[in-house]
Amino acid sequence: MVMRELVCGIIYCALWYGSIVAGFLFIACPLLPLLILSPPKFRKCGDLLFSYWELYPTALLELFGVRVIVSGDHISPDESAILVMNHRTRVDWNFLWAAMYQACMPNIAAHKLKFILKDPIRHIPGPGWIMQMNGFLYITRRWEKDKDRLSRTLDYLVALQRRTQLLIFPEGTDLTPTSKSKSDRYAEKNNLPLYSHTLHPKTTGFSHLARHLQGSEYLDAIYDLTVGYPDYVPQSEVDLIRGKLPREVHFHVQRIPASQVPHGEEELRKWLEDRWSAKEKMLKDFSQKKRFVSDAWNFPMTFSLKVAFGFWTLLTISAALMLITSTWFQVWTVAHAFFFLFLSLFSTGFSQLEIGYYWKWRNLSKGKGQ
Repeated sequence: MVMRELVCGIIYCALWYGSIVAGFLFIACPLLPLLILSPPKFRKCGDLLFSYWELYPTALLELFGVRVIVSGDHISPDESAILVMNHRTRVDWNFLWAAMYQACMPNIAAHKLKFILKDPIRHIPGPGWIMQMNGFLYITRRWEKDKDRLSRTLDYLVALQRRTQLLIFPEGTDLTPTSKSKSDRYAEKNNLPLYSHTLHPKTTGFSHLARHLQGSEYLDAIYDLTVGYPDYVPQSEVDLIRGKLPREVHFHVQRIPASQVPHGEEELRKWLEDRWSAKEKMLKDFSQKKRFVSDAWNFPMTFSLKVAFGFWTLLTISAALMLITSTWFQVWTVAHAFFFLFLSLFSTGFSQLEIGYYWKWRNLSKGKGQ
């Protein structure tokens, strides 16, 4: 049984990682010249590529026996929104793709979800590079630097009129004994209740995001996502490699329209803290009932997921074969790997370079139009 789980875990992770590398080499890198010609078209194509790739991990979870069950409100991919979510484990993101697929039905590949992540993640070969190209936001935990970086990215998205969904984990890290101990010390110091199922949220980044989008009149809603694991909780990527997958993962979605979200910084901080207090109670109830509500939904393997599974699996196998047999493809791979390694060492990342180039391109385009 242990050996079977290990083999399944290795296959699952190899297909998942391989599909990212294949998409990066076969589709994303050939799109790079489009950035020079038209940053808006490059961003549109990049978002579409990533949203179609998200069908693949959703299909993999279905095939490997993991049911992702969603309840509450549907997520509109046509809204500019902030998604706030508790961070139960390091691998919550692995199951979020399937939750977005379920929550956005029937618009299965229309959302433009972008994570706000720790800066070191952008250096990971393959996933880190493709997330940079998809415009994910990276933070360093040094607020003056992060504030400027977040503002530049938000201004860029507003200028492009891209109705984007930005996901932030306000807790800042996943729930572990160490992080819980720090959260408890913070609670005791500030006369706050002790939480068992969540960590006390950090409110600075969230309040800045909300106020910036509100100031640009570009916030349609906030979605409060709560994730719960009724059986096994995989704590890290090592668990996935070992094949330690949960049988079910539950997500509950609550939409809060922008008209019900406060505007002041202190009011936003208090609002988020109140949401987390309610989330703690919800997760406490979930730990007993093993579900959020009774009328949740889970769509079976659809035709689109089958097509995605076939396409990305063939692309992954093709990339592996060409890396072994094709000198030209090996040179192509090494060249782009060195390019992104160079960006990692000597810049703030591809997405920030894209933003800087966009404003120069836009001013030049306006000059030609006059």
